[in-house]
Amino acid sequence: MKCYQYGIAFPDEYTGAVTRIVSRCMKLPFDRQRLEEKRGSVAVYAARSEEDPNHFLIVEFPSEYHSITVRCGESVHKDIQSLMIRLDKLIREKELQIVRDKVENEYGAENDSVQELLVRTKRRLEDIFKSNGL
Repeated sequence: MKCYQYGIAFPDEYTGAVTRIVSRCMKLPFDRQRLEEKRGSVAVYAARSEEDPNHFLIVEFPSEYHSITVRCGESVHKDIQSLMIRLDKLIREKELQIVRDKVENEYGAENDSVQELLVRTKRRLEDIFKSNGL
């Protein structure tokens, strides 16, 4: 199965809304309480599909700008990519930043944010999911 991965960054105040919207679109569980608990720490928030381990999202809270990375399969990637482009555009317009017209597939690329997270934290992907009760 071919995987696709997209990510965007945004100021802290958009974290809840972005995570909720993306979770709903990807048909993933959304736990606002767990998100808020993770948000104030160096931990990451994660959610994934029970049916497909390559269908997930990860939210990182490194500083005042947070990021969300989603990974999905070929059957839904165009819808997910379109959603990520729209969210990125809306936030950038509101924040008076330069608007990008695309969000590239970063799966397996040099800038693969999931791989960067795993290297930076010296953790495995499964460890991240376990720390989120998944």
